[in-house]
Amino acid sequence: MKSPFLLLSIFGMLFSCSTKQKEIIIPQVEIVEPQEKFDSYLIENLNSVLKKNNFSDKNRIEQFYKKNNYKAVWLTDSLNLNVLGDSLYRIINHANYYGLESRDYKFQQLQKIVKQLKEKKTSDILNEDVTLLEIILSDSYMLFGKHLNFGKIENIDSLSTLKRKLFSIDLPNYYANAVAKDSVLERLFDLQPQHKAYEYLQKSLQSYLKQASFSSNEIKVSSFRVDSLNAYNQARKVLELHKYISQNASDSIFINGLKKFQVSHGLTADGVVGRNTAKALSKSPLEYYQNAAVSLERWRWKNRWNSSYIYVNIPSYSLEYFKNDSLLSKHNVVVGSVKNKTLEIYSKLNHLVAYPYWNVPTSISVKEILVKVKKDSSYMKKNNYEIFSNKFKKMNLDSIKWDTIHKKNFHYYIRQKGGVSNSLGLVKFKFYNKYSIYLHDTPTKRHFYLDIRAKSHGCVRVQNALKLTDEILKYDKNIFTLDTVYAYIKKKEEKTMRLTNKLPIYIHYITCVGNKDNELTFYKDIYGYDEKVRKELFD
Repeated sequence: MKSPFLLLSIFGMLFSCSTKQKEIIIPQVEIVEPQEKFDSYLIENLNSVLKKNNFSDKNRIEQFYKKNNYKAVWLTDSLNLNVLGDSLYRIINHANYYGLESRDYKFQQLQKIVKQLKEKKTSDILNEDVTLLEIILSDSYMLFGKHLNFGKIENIDSLSTLKRKLFSIDLPNYYANAVAKDSVLERLFDLQPQHKAYEYLQKSLQSYLKQASFSSNEIKVSSFRVDSLNAYNQARKVLELHKYISQNASDSIFINGLKKFQVSHGLTADGVVGRNTAKALSKSPLEYYQNAAVSLERWRWKNRWNSSYIYVNIPSYSLEYFKNDSLLSKHNVVVGSVKNKTLEIYSKLNHLVAYPYWNVPTSISVKEILVKVKKDSSYMKKNNYEIFSNKFKKMNLDSIKWDTIHKKNFHYYIRQKGGVSNSLGLVKFKFYNKYSIYLHDTPTKRHFYLDIRAKSHGCVRVQNALKLTDEILKYDKNIFTLDTVYAYIKKKEEKTMRLTNKLPIYIHYITCVGNKDNELTFYKDIYGYDEKVRKELFD
């Protein structure tokens, strides 16, 4: 071992103050952090990585990284997933919470790369896989954001009668601003529709999926009227499959589970496996999830609504009246039958009519009233119908030879007088639409208590229509009041009452609904519209 005194002597000689001694220069070595190396690597290799891989929009990715000075967003300085990256990875993994699919965001590829990083199998920290991880997450962020805001289906012309909202968000710029403001994930979820009903549905679906089955198995259940023992045995198996009850549950728990299932499917909770309950039980858990996803998709097609409006949801047979985003009143409704569908509409309610006449559509006059009057010549008088010529001249009912009238020579107009027996009831609500659909009262109240209320010719019958009339006139601060309506009813005189402020009305088709308690309710797809959307989303 060398003497420490010798080492000190040599050190002193090297750094002596002698003028003859040359100065020794120690070279400076620049230490480049992995993150800095990666930024350079990204600039040089972004295009080549994009060319080798299939991305939804390569130009969009290039634009973002140019705006972000080619800096990584989702990686730590040591090039592992940072907190943001890990969060987005988890969001994509649970894309079904939003009715979306992980596979649309290259999740299998993400899983593989993340696994390699964790297991340290990537020999070169700057290799293409790490670059690909960063780019996939950025692409997924923008694509996921578009799907949250606009929906997955690009063309909905064959799926809805309503005009779709426009998508005008500059995603690279939106993403870059979110990065700059350190609000990446917050801004992602800000893209979701700003509808309270959408928010309830999304949160309820998320809660539902934490305990629901994703099984595609279907167990066909028949009504108890066909085979009582088999119906209840099959129903028990379905409730186990859907996780409403556990295996070997007691009879009382089974019945409670059946009632709970009925409530969550918009049916009367009577614990009886009737026809509608049997049909609801015969669908797989996966199909119910997909129905919820379809409803979220439909909400993403819609523009933001006003704070005060009337909302009619066709499959749930309900009308809700909101004032300043607060629910003021809710009403059961009867909607169009499968043959006479109520169509989706956005319009504005412009006037109410007390003690209305019913101008019968020609199709109903020919297909229904003409058939009945031929069987009973007094049918028109009994039901307070009037008939007019094609020149709107009122005619004597007794002068018409009904046995000679048929579809081709029917050149008349039929009108029903106002009153309690009038098909429109005591009040109707008018708004412009090309389908001649409106809301109205009805003398037939029993239909409001049915589970499936698709019974009308296309217009929407409203339960407690006079209460809704009162609420609307008060909201409008109208010169007319409910007392005015009653006065004209008493006089048996039709009265049109125009609104000062036109009230937006939305008639839409949503089969899955959430609530503030994070509970889902599934309604029957009465017109078969969801099946078309489901195929677009999942096939």
